[in-house]
Amino acid sequence: MNRKNSFLKSDLDRQTAERNRLQERQDVMSRFRDPLLWAAFDFQSRLYNIAGQRFLRVYFVHPRDQLYAVRSTLHVLAEYLGWVEILRRRIYFLDLGNKEANRRIVALLARIGSVLNDDAYPDRHLQLFRSDQRAIGELVIKEGGDADGCIGYAEFCARLESDPEFATWFTCLSDSIAALASLEGRHPRLVELQVALMDLIDFLDPEQERFPQKRRFRLDHP
Repeated sequence: MNRKNSFLKSDLDRQTAERNRLQERQDVMSRFRDPLLWAAFDFQSRLYNIAGQRFLRVYFVHPRDQLYAVRSTLHVLAEYLGWVEILRRRIYFLDLGNKEANRRIVALLARIGSVLNDDAYPDRHLQLFRSDQRAIGELVIKEGGDADGCIGYAEFCARLESDPEFATWFTCLSDSIAALASLEGRHPRLVELQVALMDLIDFLDPEQERFPQKRRFRLDHP
């Protein structure tokens, strides 16, 4: 092989390697970013319905509906925290193509965690300290490794009933949800959380491929 052909082959190999790295990065992004996107959307949707659509007041009329309202709200919160914990462990995989994008997603996740953690709001409803956020995230990751994702709603409910240690982590949150059902007002923490989650969704889905604009509602600050 002459020198020119050798150079062309080397350049082709570099291009092929770069394409392979790009494809691998895209595969990993889809594997971890999409589940986070869906979890964030489900969580913000419940917050929007609680703070803006009187979801809890409606569902707390009948005991069976009340149980669903509490458990499903706990689950969307826990699932979001579970995917955040998965990404925390594998953050080096979440390469969005440039350092600025990576810094932005870390900042968005930190903002949501700060709103949950903050004790300066008028009430403590749905407050969750940072270490507790991580603990709950760890609890809902499937057995056998974080690559498998988070437990589903059925298993989550079963563990609330059968595992007292697991259920203990959600006692205060359950009480908060019950209290919110009887309170009027927008509740600043819920509004800030919903808006921060929408910022994350806008970043993860900028082309609105998963969630069109008509599904992207934001709460107004009280």
